[in-house]
Amino acid sequence: MRDFRQQFPFFASQAPSIYFDNAATTQKPQCVIDAIEHANIHQSANVHRSSYQLAASVTDAYESARDDVAQLINAPNTKQVFWSKGATESLNLLAHGLGELCRIEHALWQGDEIIILTSEHHANILPWQQLVSRLSPMKKLRVTPVSPDSKGNFDYTQLRDAISERTAIVAIAHVSNALGCIHPIAQITQWAHRHNALCIVDGTQAVAHIQVDVQALQCDAYVGSSHKMFGPTGVGFGYATHAILDALPPYQVGGEMIEYVSFDEVRYQSYPLKFEAGTPNISGVIGMGAAARFIKQQQTTIQSIEDELLEYLTQQLQSLPVITILGDNHNERVSLCSLLIAGVSHYDILRLLDDQHIAVRVGHHCAMPLMQHLHIDGTLRVSLCAYNTRAEIDVFMTSLHQAIMTLTASSEPAGINRISPQSRLHSDSDSHSQSESHVQTTLPLAQAFLGLTDYSASFRQIMLSAKECPILQETMRTPQYHVAGCEVDVWLANQNGQFAAFTTSKIIKGLLAILLEKANQLPVEERRQFDFAQYLATLGISHHLSQSRVDGLTVVIEQLSV
Repeated sequence: MRDFRQQFPFFASQAPSIYFDNAATTQKPQCVIDAIEHANIHQSANVHRSSYQLAASVTDAYESARDDVAQLINAPNTKQVFWSKGATESLNLLAHGLGELCRIEHALWQGDEIIILTSEHHANILPWQQLVSRLSPMKKLRVTPVSPDSKGNFDYTQLRDAISERTAIVAIAHVSNALGCIHPIAQITQWAHRHNALCIVDGTQAVAHIQVDVQALQCDAYVGSSHKMFGPTGVGFGYATHAILDALPPYQVGGEMIEYVSFDEVRYQSYPLKFEAGTPNISGVIGMGAAARFIKQQQTTIQSIEDELLEYLTQQLQSLPVITILGDNHNERVSLCSLLIAGVSHYDILRLLDDQHIAVRVGHHCAMPLMQHLHIDGTLRVSLCAYNTRAEIDVFMTSLHQAIMTLTASSEPAGINRISPQSRLHSDSDSHSQSESHVQTTLPLAQAFLGLTDYSASFRQIMLSAKECPILQETMRTPQYHVAGCEVDVWLANQNGQFAAFTTSKIIKGLLAILLEKANQLPVEERRQFDFAQYLATLGISHHLSQSRVDGLTVVIEQLSV
């Protein structure tokens, strides 16, 4: 295990960080980093365009990477692998092309229904929905989801029974990014083929963790992303049968994918080049080839370590009765656990774990339909890789237990944590002057922060302030008042000149309480001109705000200023 981890320079550079978000992106081994660097320094020429020696050598390296990926997934022929920006583009390419075959009533398209699982990543839902919309009303198509039970476990006989003569396509992930379960693709492909349906597989979460053999799976298409298999971002692959690749029209047109062009006639090259218009991400493809070779060489080690880590993590999580692991009844799983924690917000857990330099993912994981089906607003996802360790799991479990205890501890009345008369103001004169102008207009909740001298006291005061947030009534928590956010939901509305809000996160609720206390005190014109971001900075709590779309508070501030 130690030898495997040492191949990844990230861990030496980021100690003591614990990285448990491998389903989002994996770290890169030194061999991949070296391959990308070598390509950028020594192989800087275009591919498939020139015959001089350097260009020819780069084309050879580029096509060698295609062979590496083909070998990794056991494709029958290297030409059946095409490059893309990632699995998302590969799925869009397939959906667009298959939609065109449906339009012309090609023999490959049989039926009027596309079956997917409710747990699919948005990248394997939206292209099919778009296909249906694009062909309507000329073609009457529908997308039919098959759902798990209330605990995230699938009964695959329901999927089997849903496939019929009406089914044109079964689009399914090899491994669920939100549940971690490995779907029985070979069996599902047989069910699909029994009814002349195609089976399209999103292998994004599978390639780095389990052995993939497209010939054994007998699927009609398979896609993956480099950055989830130890490679660089912005590049991926697709595989499909000869029949599909031959029938599909080009997804984009441009340089190098043509055989002949005039103003009277166009002839396209055969696959895979007909799907690769324009100059590709050459160093990225070469890097992905190195990643494919790395996985092929380390596959036994990867699976052995990850099986051991999953068993250990599962045992530790099961020792905390407030935790539910979604989908844990599946016999086949990768090293990913999607958690519900009773009584606390997953976003609040993330913020506390992040303070301990532990990276996990919370939210809907680009699987909103699954969360809607389960009637939850998201989960805390722990996704491991073979470079993780038992010791890291131990640290995570200790920090997780402490975070749960902190968030479920009884709260004292707001305002008690004023421990010093000195306010946290900027030292330079301009900032000091600006801060004083804000301090003069602060209200009770805000005043409580001015004497706080450390992060923990400030955090506790935010938690206490949550009790004072004007709560938006349940009937108003509708899409109209929803503030877009990735990992936490916020609803905000102005009722008779006063703002009210709701979120399940205590941290965000506390921050909302402070913002709304000020907003509701200001006349409309003054509120529109007020600098709420500076107001929070003056109180010394800006470090509790995310600069991304995670908590949605940036949008809240924008709405307060409307």
